[in-house]
Amino acid sequence: MSHPRRTARRRRLLTGLALGVAAASVAVSATACSGGSSGLGSPDTTNLRVGVVDSVGVVPFEIGISPSYHSFSDAGLAITEQKFASESDELAALAQNKIDIAYGEYSQFLSGDGNASQDLTAKNQMRIVSEAYDAAPDTIALVVRKGGVAPNLPLQNGRDFCKSGYTIGVSSYYSTEYLALSNWLQSQSTPVAIGNCAGIVNLGDPTTVIKAVASGQITAGALQEPYVTAGEIDASLRVAADLASGNAADMPVDGYFATTDFVTRYPRTTAIFAAVMAKLQATGGQRIAVETALGTAAGNDPLVTTAMQLGTYPTVVLPAKLEIVNRLMDSAGTINGPLDVATLTNLTA
Repeated sequence: MSHPRRTARRRRLLTGLALGVAAASVAVSATACSGGSSGLGSPDTTNLRVGVVDSVGVVPFEIGISPSYHSFSDAGLAITEQKFASESDELAALAQNKIDIAYGEYSQFLSGDGNASQDLTAKNQMRIVSEAYDAAPDTIALVVRKGGVAPNLPLQNGRDFCKSGYTIGVSSYYSTEYLALSNWLQSQSTPVAIGNCAGIVNLGDPTTVIKAVASGQITAGALQEPYVTAGEIDASLRVAADLASGNAADMPVDGYFATTDFVTRYPRTTAIFAAVMAKLQATGGQRIAVETALGTAAGNDPLVTTAMQLGTYPTVVLPAKLEIVNRLMDSAGTINGPLDVATLTNLTA
C-alpha cells in the first residue's frame, strides 16, 4: 500500500527525557522496580539493543535502565539504548537488524509506517514483546482555535466533507491520531479514504500541526498528549472533541516490538525483558513518576506536564485489547485487511 506521506516525528516535545529519570526514580519504590528474571533462568543473550523515541509512554523503560534502579542489569540484561528522531528511522533499524527491540506506536509499526520495505508484519517478522502505553479520555483530541468548532457532521444535502473547506491536520496518515480521527469521522457518518481526502492534511509532525491551526492555515488538528495541552497553553487552542472515545476508547498506543527471528532465537531473553517491563509498567507508570521524569526533561514545559491528560501503562499484552487497534487500522485503511493478533503476540514461533 502506498500513499503520499511525510515521515512522522514522534513527540519531540520530550527531547532529553532521560535527563529527568534520575529525579523520577525517587518517586517509585526501589523494591517494586528492582530486576530479577521471575524464575525464567539466564538470558540466552545478555546484550540487548533497544531503540526508543522520546515519548510519554517510554518513561517506565527509562527508569528501568537508570543507574538508580538497574532493573534490567539485575535480571542479567545489558541494555544499550539507541534514540531515534522518528519511528520511521527506528522501524528501518529494526528491519535491518541494527536494534533488537523497538519502542513505538502500534499504528506505525504494524503498518510498516506505509513503507512496504519496512512492513515486517506482512513478512511475518513482527512480534509484540511488551505493552507500553494506552489511550485514556482526552489523551487524543481534535483541537481548534478559540471560537472554532468541530465540523457539524454529517454534512447535509449530499455535501462532501473532503471538499467542504474544513481541514484537519495530522502528523502522519499512519499515526495513532489519524486512526482516532478516522474512527471519529466514521462515527459521524463521514468515512474518509486514507491519503485521498483534501480535508485531512498530513503535516509531518505535531508541532507543525499546532502552528498551522493557530495561524489559521488549517481549521483543526488531531493531536496526542502532551501536544494537546501544549497547544492549549502555548497557542490558545481548545479541545473540540475527544478522539479517544467510542471504538477508540482505551486503544493501545505504544508497545515494544522485536522480529520473529529474534524472539525465536532468544526466547529467554525476550521473556526476561517482558517480565522486567511488566514490573516497571506497574510502578514507573505511576503519575508521580511520569510527571517527575517529564517535568525535569530538557525542553519540557512544567505547566504542560502538570495539566496534561495521561494514559495508562498496561502490565501485560492482551490480544483482546490489541484487537481494538487492529480494527481501527483495518477500518482506516492503513493495513490491507485485519492482522492476526494471535500470531503477533506469539513469542514462541
